Amino acid sequence: MESHTLELHPEIGQAHLALFTQVTNAEQLRQRLLKQDATLVCALVDATLVFDRLHALLAVNRAVHSMQTAQLKTHNVHSEIVVDFSNTANISQSLRRFGINDLSQQVLVIKIGGSAPEVESFMRNNIEGELVSLDELEHCRDMKKIQKYYQLGDQSGKLDKVPALIAGAIALKGIL
Repeated sequence: MESHTLELHPEIGQAHLALFTQVTNAEQLRQRLLKQDATLVCALVDATLVFDRLHALLAVNRAVHSMQTAQLKTHNVHSEIVVDFSNTANISQSLRRFGINDLSQQVLVIKIGGSAPEVESFMRNNIEGELVSLDELEHCRDMKKIQKYYQLGDQSGKLDKVPALIAGAIALKGIL
């Protein structure tokens, strides 16, 4: 698990990110999210669609900014994070694409606030899977889906350009 202080909003506490692989309870977690289970306070993202930690931190920063300016489009900052991974303003489509599904085996868990030990304990108690380094995102990602959803075209051999393209797509969401 990694904890990051958001430079623009240090007052909200840290953003904690953890990558779980071999997740076996995705269906149960998704059902809890649908029922708005108040004990499951985190964002659960399909890790196959996350290019790298910068990609995740862009979504986190955008969601926290929306929260701080009272402009959330969803019911809380954690669901806003999932929506903010998308380059489209369609909330239900964003949640379907970037949120976990019943078959998700690689899950990026993001929680805003709390102490690192408490958050890690919370994550381990709720996610049935193996906690691995965020560096493993490169082995989880599905480049075909990332290219399709962000309309990047074929980026084979040009992976160094992908973060900037994703950042641009997220930044322009809602403007065009």
